[in-house]
Amino acid sequence: MHPGARPIPAPDQTWLHMDRPNNLMYVRSLMWFDEAPSLDAVRRLLEERLIGRHPVFRRRAVERDGQWFWEDDPDFDIDRHVRTLELEGDEADLRRWVGEQFAVPFDPDHPLWTIDLVTGIDGYGTVMFSRFHHALADGIRLVQLMFSLCDPADGSAHLPVPVGREHRRSGLLATGAAVVRRGAGDAGDLAAGALRVPLRIASTLSPRLVREGLGLVLHPRRVFDAVEALTSRDNQSVNTIAEVSRLLAAPRSAETSWSGTPGVEKVVSWASGIDLAAVKEIGRATDGTVNDVLLAIVSQALTRYLAEKDALVDEIAWLVPVSLLPFDANLPEDLGNHFSLVFLPMPLGMPSAHDAVSAMKARMQRIKNSVEPAITFGVQWVVAESPKALAVRLTNLFANKGVGVLTNVPGPRERMTFAGVEVAGTLGWVPMSGDQPLGIAIFSYDGEVTIGIAGDAKLVPDPDRIAGLIESEYAEMAATTTPEPEEAP
Repeated sequence: MHPGARPIPAPDQTWLHMDRPNNLMYVRSLMWFDEAPSLDAVRRLLEERLIGRHPVFRRRAVERDGQWFWEDDPDFDIDRHVRTLELEGDEADLRRWVGEQFAVPFDPDHPLWTIDLVTGIDGYGTVMFSRFHHALADGIRLVQLMFSLCDPADGSAHLPVPVGREHRRSGLLATGAAVVRRGAGDAGDLAAGALRVPLRIASTLSPRLVREGLGLVLHPRRVFDAVEALTSRDNQSVNTIAEVSRLLAAPRSAETSWSGTPGVEKVVSWASGIDLAAVKEIGRATDGTVNDVLLAIVSQALTRYLAEKDALVDEIAWLVPVSLLPFDANLPEDLGNHFSLVFLPMPLGMPSAHDAVSAMKARMQRIKNSVEPAITFGVQWVVAESPKALAVRLTNLFANKGVGVLTNVPGPRERMTFAGVEVAGTLGWVPMSGDQPLGIAIFSYDGEVTIGIAGDAKLVPDPDRIAGLIESEYAEMAATTTPEPEEAP
């Protein structure tokens, strides 16, 4: 073994096993600037705050006798990872180029990340496109990492930049740590019992038992829905049984216009111009959180998208990441993956914005009052510890229950600078797994929300249409729920 090599922890190693040509496990993001940052300043910044603080960014992943390690790249060269490129065109050309990069794999002989500084796109100044392998860190920590490279635009001293929600507040990211804190008593026993099922499955190494065991179709969904209807949404034990049983008994994602086997080629788009203050106003008017409102906007947009294709269904399911650790702005040297996935059924076809917000609020409330994240983390652990053939089957079985991954990460509220230049905007895309055709990442920065959409080029060839519908639904919701400003006397 190479001197200084470090074993790759199982939760990080999982993502190396999940790479496939048609769905690479990379987290991608865009950050753009009105002014061009100096390439030398960018290199110095990355050497100090990225590579200097987190040595994994100069290490490569190697397998020796069936074990995986991070070891220093003897030929590490920052110029191999930080590159410049000039394109000609507009935003459509930028989207096309970014989509093409989704299919480009990393060189396995070197660290698994790249940053491209792109110029020549009308209206965007300089664009920084970043790709990081999921094995380096989960998406939430990577967002924290990117903003740890930034400084406040007001010139104040550099401090850790707040990213994400505190766990006492509601939202997609609040669930995990709250579950960990209260994972005792009856609900903890339920979680432990549920974990025995996938653990027994892993020990058998039987594909048939994988399908049947994780299927757990012993309890029809209607039974749990009926029990839920008779109990408080705050009853943790009942909600845990209902949510986990719904997760494990759920069939593959609903058949609709995007169903099929993804190919290698991907396409991307993004929705912008969504004012965070207006979203908060919509929430006050509809008795929902910011997260409830944004999910409702996505739900209404996808309703229209599928209706246009004569393929509307009553509900689609998403896998939603939640952090299992409290946010620590002072990122540790070893970043790693510390999150779980929850199963979020998203209703479609709601008759009004208020109904859509109420429906999303109810779905999130059930999840937040269960220990589902702890249980699905156990399933992820089983995947990490399983032989590769079984891990692939488990991953497909789990991933294919959802149309894709949906995440919402609140970023800095204030304007930031990177390498001395103000950050004009930023957005990201989540990786897809199994046969998932679509991924949606909601991100807020400096009072504006952007929503990154990535789709399979064959199954979702028009993500720009989804982006347009999201912007349209937001505008319509804001117009119908936001009070008119009072006229001056």
